[in-house]
Amino acid sequence: MPVVSSPISRRPASCRVAFVAATLLVLAIGLPVAAQSPVPEASMAATPAPTLTFAPLVTLPPIVIPAARDTAGLEDGYAIGSPDAPVTMEVWEDFQCPYCLRWTAQIEPQVMEAFVKPGLVRLTYRPMAFLGEESQWAAVAADIAAEQNRFWPLHDLFFANQRGENVGSFGLDRILEMAQAAGLDMDALTAGLQLDAARARYATLEAASRAGATALGIQATPSVVVNGALLASPDFATISAAVAQALGAGTSPAASPVASPATSPADSPAS
Repeated sequence: MPVVSSPISRRPASCRVAFVAATLLVLAIGLPVAAQSPVPEASMAATPAPTLTFAPLVTLPPIVIPAARDTAGLEDGYAIGSPDAPVTMEVWEDFQCPYCLRWTAQIEPQVMEAFVKPGLVRLTYRPMAFLGEESQWAAVAADIAAEQNRFWPLHDLFFANQRGENVGSFGLDRILEMAQAAGLDMDALTAGLQLDAARARYATLEAASRAGATALGIQATPSVVVNGALLASPDFATISAAVAQALGAGTSPAASPVASPATSPADSPAS
């Protein structure tokens, strides 16, 4: 339905009556009335209804480009670290989660230096997109990035540009800009972000995420799992203790209830 603007106020009826009466009086006593210019026909045409534009009401800053990781040789889809590492670790996150941002900025660098780079831990990101539409679109884009082995650069860009929940941080225009900065194949990404394709991919991701989280007892993000066991807290001290225990016990990594990322969504429900 077209939106028709209405005047802010209307002149009271009594004012209109007084004006008409005064005009008649002037004409009656013969005083000259100022001539009026004819109204152009163009101005008499109906005023077009205003067009409404729906866009984020928060003006977001330009995209921030974080420093590049020095782990390019260790990155493998959603995973980072040696495939022969004696300990596996998973972090379950939502790109819009503020606590996940804090974990990524404060805890993950310690995990990387202490465990991943020395070859003790293989870390895998698990998507748990539950904070709304923007989380879902970000998860779909990240899944496509994992297929191209560009997940970790996009992961870093996503967290570096998180500005709150569903305020436009992960609108499609910004996702595309960050993906380009992360070096993705943009044709493949665009095809994967077409609505039907994106819906199908997200349905697969969500089903795998729900099944895995239920099996592990995950109810919040970020959650950290070491050798298949959910930790009571994702802080570095708890992680360190769990890794030390796993290394000391000489236990082999437990199989995750979520399959490892594959080269195409059809290959794995967690792709």
